[in-house]
Amino acid sequence: MSARKKKKGQKLSEMPFLDHLEELRWRIIWSVVAVMVFSFVGYYLVQRFDVVSLLKIPIDPYLPEDRVLVFTRPTDAFLIRLKLSILGGVILAFPIIVHQVWAFLAPALYEHERRQIVPAMFAGTGLFAIGVWMAYLWILPAALGIMLSDRFVGSGLEPLITAGDYFAFATQVILAFGVVFELPLIMVLLAMLGIVDPRFFARNRRFAVLFGTIVAAFVTPPDVFTMLMMLAPILLLYEVGIAIGRVLWRKREHSISGG
Repeated sequence: MSARKKKKGQKLSEMPFLDHLEELRWRIIWSVVAVMVFSFVGYYLVQRFDVVSLLKIPIDPYLPEDRVLVFTRPTDAFLIRLKLSILGGVILAFPIIVHQVWAFLAPALYEHERRQIVPAMFAGTGLFAIGVWMAYLWILPAALGIMLSDRFVGSGLEPLITAGDYFAFATQVILAFGVVFELPLIMVLLAMLGIVDPRFFARNRRFAVLFGTIVAAFVTPPDVFTMLMMLAPILLLYEVGIAIGRVLWRKREHSISGG
């Protein structure tokens, strides 16, 4: 991370490259420790609020009459709760991870850029939560409804869905949508900091479609329906990022020309 030229009245620490690597290593270590500690809290919450049953709700209409998910290995039930606990640990430790990222990057930013980044980090948390909530309420049930409908299953097939396969599918879809909803924030930050002109994104929409298709195929389970359900919001959020970025870019140019 290169140090910028110091402005008047600004304190900017300049460290050798190896010192930056050492600092980065400790930031990563503290983030991992936070995830490990909060994973224990996550395990308690998974048990206390029966997160397994909550995540099972979208697939309930497609299960047999007894409404149960089967597992085939003695360790499956424990491993499912363990993975959900670690996932909960990552979510709970997110503010600490953001703080570590902020502490690493802050010395390289000007004062006005720091004031812009802080609210953006809070916005990122909100966008992630919105993406997770939408995936749980609408995308996951819709994907299951399509893949398990009579049109695609047919009369000669009977689904036997294991708990491990379902929870892996559900958490992958939900997390993927949470991450995808960060796209406009990244684009807005690049425009806000004067790094990328939003017109660049507008000129390269065709590459955005290609890249979005690759991302959707990579982060979703291997079926075309879930991929298309992710690709649509990616392209929509891309356009939102361009629109907001243009406003902020014009505001920044006006501020520079006026100053």
